[in-house]
Amino acid sequence: MNRLLFTLTVVVLMAAHGYALKCYQCVGTEDTCSKSRLESNKAIYLKECPSIADRCARSWSRRGDVNAVGNDCANEAVCDAAKELCDKLKDSIKDYKCGVGCCTGDGCNAGSPVTFSFFLLIVSSVLGLALMK
Repeated sequence: MNRLLFTLTVVVLMAAHGYALKCYQCVGTEDTCSKSRLESNKAIYLKECPSIADRCARSWSRRGDVNAVGNDCANEAVCDAAKELCDKLKDSIKDYKCGVGCCTGDGCNAGSPVTFSFFLLIVSSVLGLALMK
């Protein structure tokens, strides 16, 4: 009986340890990272996240005709920082719009054009600073 219990425990621990969140990963425009494009090309865009990432994210920014969209793996701290940065940029740049959405299920960040990871925080920051000039 103890041997069976030990075996079941090992199997459960291995299964739990082996699971990794999968998120869409794409950096581009509303067209190149659209929900339909991501979902119809899962083999290309749906990737396994590193163990530190516990959620998927999608960010977007727009000023005039210039737009940027990013999908990636993230964690709570990155999501919170990205949302805070987005709010600051909206307050300080005229006609600048942005949004950040984070979720916890596999492939949940396909999103819509109006719906994040450290990389996306950098991309949004650089775009925001470039648009300020």
